Amino acid sequence: MQEKQRLQILLKRLKQEDMSAFDEFYLLSKKPVYFAIYVIFKDDHIAQDLSQEVYLDFLNYKSKLKDDIDIIAYLVTSAKNKAINYYNKVKYEENFKFKFINESYSKDEMIESDLIDKVKDILDEKEFMVFTLKVLGDYTFKEISKLKDIPIGTLTWLYSQAKEKLQLKLGGYL
Repeated sequence: MQEKQRLQILLKRLKQEDMSAFDEFYLLSKKPVYFAIYVIFKDDHIAQDLSQEVYLDFLNYKSKLKDDIDIIAYLVTSAKNKAINYYNKVKYEENFKFKFINESYSKDEMIESDLIDKVKDILDEKEFMVFTLKVLGDYTFKEISKLKDIPIGTLTWLYSQAKEKLQLKLGGYL
């Protein structure tokens, strides 16, 4: 049996509150979740901690998931979102340094250089979600449509609107 099919069976069991299926479900899905976070922070402890949070959120939300969902795509997207939220939460803490930020920047310069915050301020919630999944998550419109249950036409329109807004507001940065 394929891994994807096995995960669907395990998901169905979990949705029926059969928690004995979780260990196998976790073992089959943990690597892409962990690495989706690890590539952002390059820190094993952060990746492990946030991965645990992804699975706790999944367990709390599992009953609301559709039976035919691509569960790996769902978990990886959750992991990326969890990582982005964590980044936003800790970015202003004095002792937290990201390896991808040049240490010669002052705190004010780091805040000013944060393009994600500028993008988030410019776009509405749906535009930001589509833009980040498409650009940062490298998802196709078809994958986003399936994941978020939004028609492809709506997604392409939202993405187009987001690009126009960003071009107007951030033209000098792009």
